[in-house]
Amino acid sequence: MPTLFEVRRDLFSALLSAGIVEHEARREVELIVEHVTGWKLARQLVNDGKPLAPDWVDSIESIKEQRLRRKPLQYLLGETGFMGLTLACAEGVLIPRPDTETLVTVALSYLSGVREPKVFDVGSGSGAVAVSLLKLRSDARIWAADISALAVALTLKNARRQGVEDRLHLMCGDWLECRPPEPVNMLVSNPPYIPSSQRPGLPPEVADWEPEAALFGPDEDGLGFFRQLSAEGKGLVLPGGVLAVEVGDGQAQAVCEIFQANGWLQREIHTDLNKLPRVVSAFRATSPF
Repeated sequence: MPTLFEVRRDLFSALLSAGIVEHEARREVELIVEHVTGWKLARQLVNDGKPLAPDWVDSIESIKEQRLRRKPLQYLLGETGFMGLTLACAEGVLIPRPDTETLVTVALSYLSGVREPKVFDVGSGSGAVAVSLLKLRSDARIWAADISALAVALTLKNARRQGVEDRLHLMCGDWLECRPPEPVNMLVSNPPYIPSSQRPGLPPEVADWEPEAALFGPDEDGLGFFRQLSAEGKGLVLPGGVLAVEVGDGQAQAVCEIFQANGWLQREIHTDLNKLPRVVSAFRATSPF
């Protein structure tokens, strides 16, 4: 049987040949081996020269074959990290990304002075935003809506894993019809915003595997969801409440203008860890529109 070193070497070489960049390929080798064996990197290195059990070799080979078709690693491993939590991932549901942690951070900052905050998460996907907020704010209540039954089921699974399901109210359907029973302190969303014209330039992991409905925004510029959210969301937020959304590259200023046109105040752009504009927030006026 091959040694762990040989398996790791061959896996790394195969990932490189599939077009995965070197630093990502190294990290993926580590994660795949850990997923199969349960060994963190330090233990992998200690056991590098030892033969690997046949069933482990077969499992790694199976994952490799699927990864070479550029199926996202998160789908293959069934989980990913987000805001320090381990969240379940499933094919057919948008994969949580580090960029979206900015949205959670911004939401937490606005809610810091609010007791028992109420939040409406539009397009909950895997539940990354809602579950993280509930985990980090033990007094919060969140209503989360998604049009995908797969996404709603995954959100519930992640909420149960983190022990926050009792404060989460899930709704499956169009967010315009699935509304909280009362106005909320914050409306938060990571909506579909990629213009469909950009599809040819997306990595195959995204374009070929992730759900189109969670990726591509309505209207030619991809900003249709922001227009709808800005116009229809006012009645869902308490006076003085906040609307916060994740935006795509180069969209922040346009989204600010959309919010301004619909009467949202104190519009602000927040950057992610790469110093790129990633979140736009705004306040509802304290008096009725």
